[in-house]
Amino acid sequence: MLIKFIGSALLALSGACASVSLCRYCHRRLEAIEGFIALIFYIKGQVECYARPICEIMATLSPEILRDCGCPTGASSLEELISESKIYLDRESYRLLSAFAQEFGTVFREEQSKRCDYYIALLGERRALISSRLLPEMRAGSAVVLCASLCLVILLW
Repeated sequence: MLIKFIGSALLALSGACASVSLCRYCHRRLEAIEGFIALIFYIKGQVECYARPICEIMATLSPEILRDCGCPTGASSLEELISESKIYLDRESYRLLSAFAQEFGTVFREEQSKRCDYYIALLGERRALISSRLLPEMRAGSAVVLCASLCLVILLW
């Protein structure tokens, strides 16, 4: 009987931990989009003020921006940063950021600034959409995980 009680408690605890992890992941997805918006703002400022190439811009990135994007170890290129952060990006955000990385440096400075504004606006829309879906996703995910763990507890008895 004691083993059943301990097993049930461990199953319920694992369900609660999985639910908390899922909520953290959902918040992290939103932070990643905000981090990439901040990154593009930073890139735009560097292009407008100093006309630096992307390798120099990536070398001067602050650790906070890298951490917010989902790559705390750093990246040498924009493509590498996006691929490292892929786990936190939905399909459309990943596509937008990949298109931005491919376009960067292929046009003149004024056009590059306009392209930065364009991608900031698109990512802002994605951020608003993800933000509006955040609470329902967290509730549904937490309910499924907790119900599954409680079903296992019931089956154990």
